[in-house]
Amino acid sequence: MRRRSLRLRLLITFGLGAFILSSMFASLTYMGVRHVLVSDQQQTDLRQSYSNAALIRSTLYTSPPDLANILNSIQHATGSNVLVQTHRQWLSKSNGAATTDVSSSIITSVDKGDITEQTLTVNHQIIFVVGVPIPAVETQVFEVFRLGGLEHTLRVLLLLMSAGALLTMLIGMAGGLWVTRRAIRPLVEVSEAAALIAQGELTTRLVVSRADEEVQQLTQSFNAMVSQLVERLERDARFASDVSHELRSPLTTLATTASVLEQHRDELSPAGQESLDLLQADLSIFQALVEDLLEMARSDAGASPLVMETVPAIELVRQSVRSAAQRHGISEPPIEVAEGVDEPWVRVDRRRFERVMTNLIDNAHRYANGAVAVRITVQDGQLAVNVDDAGAGVVLDERDQVFNRFFRGRAANDRGIARGTGLGLALVRDHVQAFSGAISIGESPEGGARFQILLPLVAAVHS
Repeated sequence: MRRRSLRLRLLITFGLGAFILSSMFASLTYMGVRHVLVSDQQQTDLRQSYSNAALIRSTLYTSPPDLANILNSIQHATGSNVLVQTHRQWLSKSNGAATTDVSSSIITSVDKGDITEQTLTVNHQIIFVVGVPIPAVETQVFEVFRLGGLEHTLRVLLLLMSAGALLTMLIGMAGGLWVTRRAIRPLVEVSEAAALIAQGELTTRLVVSRADEEVQQLTQSFNAMVSQLVERLERDARFASDVSHELRSPLTTLATTASVLEQHRDELSPAGQESLDLLQADLSIFQALVEDLLEMARSDAGASPLVMETVPAIELVRQSVRSAAQRHGISEPPIEVAEGVDEPWVRVDRRRFERVMTNLIDNAHRYANGAVAVRITVQDGQLAVNVDDAGAGVVLDERDQVFNRFFRGRAANDRGIARGTGLGLALVRDHVQAFSGAISIGESPEGGARFQILLPLVAAVHS
């Protein structure tokens, strides 16, 4: 499963962190303001209830018939609903007052002579009910205050707090974007530089500019590491090149000596002839090893730069196969071009591509009794060159390892079969990758191994 990028995770962390903190602050602020506003309003309404109860008591003493008018006057003045109960019977109430707003629990409490207040939520509205007993006339006064205006204020406050939380989240994400860009940029540069170095651009270095101390330290350490790596590679390449050059002279002498002995083969004893055959076989392997080492040393040291050309692919393959057959003195395998493939062009180094085909055909000759065919096709916008044989194939466990240097698989410890240097396929992989291509091993239609080269197609060059 593909993981999210570090930048995205940091951005999400900043945004969520800002949102959570702002939401917590907004919630605490809202709850605090709500408590203060509701408490203040309730205290004001409670004092107003005491005054209204005194007025009602006075009216009951002096002019009971005017009670309804007094209740309506109180309603118009305070915006509350007033209800009066005597001997558990509703004596009077203001216009619009409803007995359902007064719960049985508050009625019971006031009937016992206690001043009672209660906050309820009815139909999503906050109501504040105050009950005041008037024992002198065995009457209870209930006043219902609807806090609709306060609710509107709280809703507006909640909306503003929510908008503030969202705005804070956006600001946090913007700040996180700026911080992550600044923090991740050095990692991106290091990653890009490492990718270029892995592709062979050993001159790549990070630029030390005005930056934080940690970034400068990372840059300097990275550049120092790459310099030491390049120095070691160059030293190893020079060593391999020097050794190979030093071996060429004695190898030439040995080859000349073996050639002279071959001319006088009949004069040798059977044991001497057998020894001469072993000498020539190992000498051939030794010569191939020195040539491969020289080729790798030049490639690693950059002493043999690529000479890239845009060439017709089919003709290039034909020339390379012909050259490989002539070089090793073997029969030339047939070349089969798939239907619909019409003059594809590729960009390669001719000499190195010829070396690739030579090594693959020689590998098939050594281990699979020769290549059955070289098949050319186009797949997914790439040229596919398949070198097929009818041998035993390559086991799955070794298909990736055969391209490693000095890996010879099952042939390493068996002197009864043809032996190689373990460098030929490594050179093939290096050269193909230098062409921006890829090589893989599969199964041929004949049941043997298929070495498939994939190269990007390019536009034809017209003279």
